[in-house]
Amino acid sequence: MQEEMLVERLDPSELGVAARVLAEAYTEDPVHLWAMPKAATRLEDATVFFTLFLRWMRRYSWDVFGTADRSAVVVTWLVCEGKRGYPDGVRYMPPLLRARSHANEFFRWVDTFRPKFNHRYLEFIGALPTAPLGTGLFLLENVLRMCDREGLPVWAWSSNPRNLPFYRRLGFEIGTELHWHENAPHVTTILRPPMPVQSPEIRGQRL
Repeated sequence: MQEEMLVERLDPSELGVAARVLAEAYTEDPVHLWAMPKAATRLEDATVFFTLFLRWMRRYSWDVFGTADRSAVVVTWLVCEGKRGYPDGVRYMPPLLRARSHANEFFRWVDTFRPKFNHRYLEFIGALPTAPLGTGLFLLENVLRMCDREGLPVWAWSSNPRNLPFYRRLGFEIGTELHWHENAPHVTTILRPPMPVQSPEIRGQRL
């Protein structure tokens, strides 16, 4: 499978495609279950959230990568020393986005734990339930090679302990488990140092 697959930067016209992939991938994620408790509308709410989020963040040149068949998507952002992952703070997101999710303060809180040095922030990775087994792993491996070519560490966090072996397999060091308050999901920080690698450039455009 991996030899036949390609990884590309998504075109700006594909913002809706990326949002739908992430919405389907995150419907059972602990943070999204907490932030979007209505099961009947969770997929719709998640689609709106990701659509607005990606549209809002586009001005900050976040990179969105996907497999050629668009069954998996990764969103990443270059964060420079002393800067926030969310350049103007999540509180400045559009009112509709704030109304669709009460998790904004949660994201702002997690953001305070990010490293103080230059790094790539791995914000989202998701694959459709129908994607072939290993699609998400293949995509993220290729995006991490891009980060290696930049000589940058990659920082992220996970709210699902079952995903930690997946990240450890990719070279991430498992960090601190963070507790905001008893009603919110616990999250674990992860950090991957840059590794020497040689591979082709990822094709396509920036979303």
